[in-house]
Amino acid sequence: MNKVDVNFIEYSTDTASFELSPEREPVLYVNPGQEISMEIMNAFSQETDNEEELNNVINKGKHHPFTGPVYINGALPGMTVAIKIKNIHLAKHAYTCISRSSGVLKGQFTERNYKKIEIKNNRIDFEGIDLQVRPSLGGIGLADPFRTRNGATCKYGGNLDIRWLVEGTTIYLPVAVEGGLLYAGDLHALQGNGEPSGIALEASGTLQINVNIFENNIPTPILQVEQGLVIIGFGETFEEAVKMGVDTSTKIIAQANHMNKADAYMLLGCTSDIVIGHLTGRIKSVGVLIPFEVLRIEDVLRKK
Repeated sequence: MNKVDVNFIEYSTDTASFELSPEREPVLYVNPGQEISMEIMNAFSQETDNEEELNNVINKGKHHPFTGPVYINGALPGMTVAIKIKNIHLAKHAYTCISRSSGVLKGQFTERNYKKIEIKNNRIDFEGIDLQVRPSLGGIGLADPFRTRNGATCKYGGNLDIRWLVEGTTIYLPVAVEGGLLYAGDLHALQGNGEPSGIALEASGTLQINVNIFENNIPTPILQVEQGLVIIGFGETFEEAVKMGVDTSTKIIAQANHMNKADAYMLLGCTSDIVIGHLTGRIKSVGVLIPFEVLRIEDVLRKK
């Protein structure tokens, strides 16, 4: 078996970014097919031991640090970069609390109810309830000409918060600038669909990925998961996000299957599932899950 060359990026002030900037100098250059191992800091931007420390960090206004950017040789505007999640290794502790700025029950709680929870043998104890961890990635994106902040979602990725961003999932992102400039961050030990409290079980750790390039472009991020393809929609309201996801999915199905938009829309109504991503932030995200019987990535993209 051939040895796979893995390129490592350590997390530091030099490799941390709080937006999908098209102007930052790359911290690493890779070729298609190469693997990258990235140290990821938790979404709070710092390891903490108590609620006071957490409040001090949050009050600085720096959250959702992403590691990067990575320049992918051969990636040009109008192409698509595919990122496969190979491994997610979590740190020893994870953190959660109640968000004061988001969450379905925003305003009902005065305290953050900070919790630092040990991860032991891939399990946690949450107030006496034993739970299996499910490592996932919350945020990943390529450089955006409009410099979208990491806490939001855009055409080029960002804070997707789709809980299917686990080992084995492939993320497809459209390229806006030469080299793509890839960023990733916001690891979760556990995340519920929609993050109804505003925050998941946030963790630091190491993310190992593989990158490849496709010649043609896509209009929005697409995920390939075990159950099918997930087309991402986003917007300032949940309704706008769902509408975008359904409209984009309808157009992609129509083109891939050589059918009119009305038939594609009806097919979507019979076969799709809507999955909530980021529910309570300024920009909402959803995923439209389409089974492989209806749509495969080979119907959408051509390998470079």
